Amino acid sequence: MAFPIPLTPDLIAALVFPGILALFGFLVVAIWGERKLVAKVQWRYGPLYVSKQIGGFLQPIADLVKLLFSELVIPRHTNRFLFAATPVLLFAAEALPVVFIAAAPGLVILYSQYGVVLAVVVWLLVAVFLVAMAWTEADKWTYIGAVREILLTAAYEVPLLLSVLAMVMLYNTADPLKVVESQSWLWGVLLNPLAFIAFYISVMTSTTRFPFEIPEAEPEVVLGPYTEYGSTLFILSFGGIYVKMYATSLLGVALFLGGWLPAADTVTGAAVTALKLAAFVLPLILVRAIYPRYRIDQALRVGWTKLLAISLGAVALSALLRAVWPS
Repeated sequence: MAFPIPLTPDLIAALVFPGILALFGFLVVAIWGERKLVAKVQWRYGPLYVSKQIGGFLQPIADLVKLLFSELVIPRHTNRFLFAATPVLLFAAEALPVVFIAAAPGLVILYSQYGVVLAVVVWLLVAVFLVAMAWTEADKWTYIGAVREILLTAAYEVPLLLSVLAMVMLYNTADPLKVVESQSWLWGVLLNPLAFIAFYISVMTSTTRFPFEIPEAEPEVVLGPYTEYGSTLFILSFGGIYVKMYATSLLGVALFLGGWLPAADTVTGAAVTALKLAAFVLPLILVRAIYPRYRIDQALRVGWTKLLAISLGAVALSALLRAVWPS
């Protein structure tokens, strides 16, 4: 079959993996997996009645269809355009880092020798759109959620940047392809475990995983920044958390787990990256069933003391390793 548009590697990356199909596939699988795993730990059934024969796998799709066809209500006291536009911008910002991350040899949507840095910069812009969304809703619960998001962002932003800086120093490059190639003899998680710990906790905080599910704490602030949204806008806003988890985990796989190595070709490399991505995400899902939620002061204390100290130690360790093994 002849395609009117040649399927170049960057186009395949955009459409299949790590692009659109993989992103939305992850959204469905992650939500279903989280429900089933948490239910298993807590001795519950989880998704069951929809497609019971296959473990309720179609339940997230049924929920998605229900939300798509539910009524879209826009509060009178808001700016209608901004109310509708901010979830779209938020979702786009949460998915955009995927553009710069390589999933296999030659499989990257937009190659840049500074791809790792660009992905992190876009990642840090997400909080701006989240706060803007909460402000647009003009609801007291969204304001509280937005303030909590600002405080948490300030607490994890510096450790995140330092952990990525430590790995860029260690590999002496921000090129996503060269970052993976630099781990041909030893993965980054073993080279600098301190950077991995700081990065992983920062991912948990930025994606508001337990015990850091503070901006949208249901018993206290209903759903925080997402309180006023429904229908498609709720999918884009709240569902974007899982998209952000996908993007940040993909970056974590490239920085710390050797990306597609030991595979050397595109197809096998993509499969290896997908398996490592699943391993990276699994603990992020399981913590929901294990840990209680922190208070905001406890989370900030962790960010500004222990996490900051670990990330500074990671930078020092990378500097030491570069001094000992300059090549």
